Amino acid sequence: MLAIGMDVHSSKTTAYAVPLEESDLNMCAIAEDFNKSFRNFNSDRPGYAKVASFLEGIEHCILIENSTKSHEVFWIMSDLDLTVVVAHATDLFRITKSVKKTDQHDCYELAHYMRRRMLGEFEFAECLMVDRRWMDRRQLCRAYAWESEMLSDTRRQIKSYMLLRGIRIENMTRDITSVSNLKALDLIADDTLSLLLTRARDFKNRILACEKAIRKEFSDDEMFALLFTVPGFGLITTAYIVSMVVDINRFRNDKAFAAYFGIVPAQRESANSAPRCPITRRGDETARKMILQSTFVHIKTDRDKLSPITQMYDRLIKRGIPHKKALTAAGNKMARMVFTILKNKEPYKF
Repeated sequence: MLAIGMDVHSSKTTAYAVPLEESDLNMCAIAEDFNKSFRNFNSDRPGYAKVASFLEGIEHCILIENSTKSHEVFWIMSDLDLTVVVAHATDLFRITKSVKKTDQHDCYELAHYMRRRMLGEFEFAECLMVDRRWMDRRQLCRAYAWESEMLSDTRRQIKSYMLLRGIRIENMTRDITSVSNLKALDLIADDTLSLLLTRARDFKNRILACEKAIRKEFSDDEMFALLFTVPGFGLITTAYIVSMVVDINRFRNDKAFAAYFGIVPAQRESANSAPRCPITRRGDETARKMILQSTFVHIKTDRDKLSPITQMYDRLIKRGIPHKKALTAAGNKMARMVFTILKNKEPYKF
C-alpha cells in the first residue's frame, strides 16, 4: 500500500509516495517509479488521470492540504476513483513551521503524515469535502453575506456624506437605505450622493435576489426547517449554518459541534497550571459570527426570560462578567442546543 502526499497549486502539482511497510520491496519499487513519473505534473483532469492510471489496482491513500484549490482537486480525483484525504493546513506543523518552503519538501512531509495516519497516528483533522450541490449552497449564502456587508458600508458612507454636507431629511427612519429615505434623498442628491444611492439600491436588489434563491434552495431541507424554529435565527443564518453542518451525524457530541465553529476555550496547559484562554476561533469565521449574532437577538427578544440561553447570559452578567465574554459563553450553549435540536430532529420548544 502506498501513502502519497501532493502539494497542489493552481497550475502544477508535486507528488511523493512512500510504501506503508518499508520491508515491502515490491511497493518500494512502485513508489520509486511513481516519484520519478509524478515529480511535477499539471493540476488538471488529464494530469490526475495519469496518476489514476498508474495507481490502478494499487492500494493507496493521497493526502493534500486544504486550500482554495482542494475542492476542485478532490472532486476530480474522486471521480477518477482515487482515495483522497484533505487535512487542515494548521495541523500540519512539520510544514507550517518548517524553514524549508519547497514543493518537494511539502509533499514529502505530506506523504509521511499520511503514512503515520495509516499506521494509527492522528496528527491532523480531516476536512469534510462536500459535493458540488452543498458547495453551491455555501457560496450562495456567502454571496448574500458579502452583499450585506457592502450595503452596510454604503449606509455608513451615505450617513458620513450627509453629516459632511449638512443634509437632513424629515421623518428619517432608522435604515438610511429604506424606500422612503432613498426617495427623500433623491430630491436633494448631488452627483456624489446620487452615486451612493444607486449603489445602495443595487446591493438591496441583489440581496433580495439572494434571499429568493436561498428560500427556494432550502425549501425542502429538514435541518433548515428545524433550525429556523429557534428564535433569533433568521433566513440567512439558518441557511448558512445548515450548509456548514451538512450531516449532523458526523459530530461526536455537542462539544465537538461547538468546537467546529470555534466557540470553545483554547487549551493551554503547563505543569499544574491550566489558565482560562480565549475561544479557539477555528472553523468558518462567518458562521461563528452568525451564531453569536443570533444568540444576541435570541436573548434580546426573550422578554419572559424562559430560554436557558437567556438565563445563563443574565447569570453571568450579574456576576460581573463583561458582555462580550457572557455572550460568547451563551453562544457556546446555543451551539450545543442547536446540535441537540438537529440530532434529535425536534424543533425548539422553550
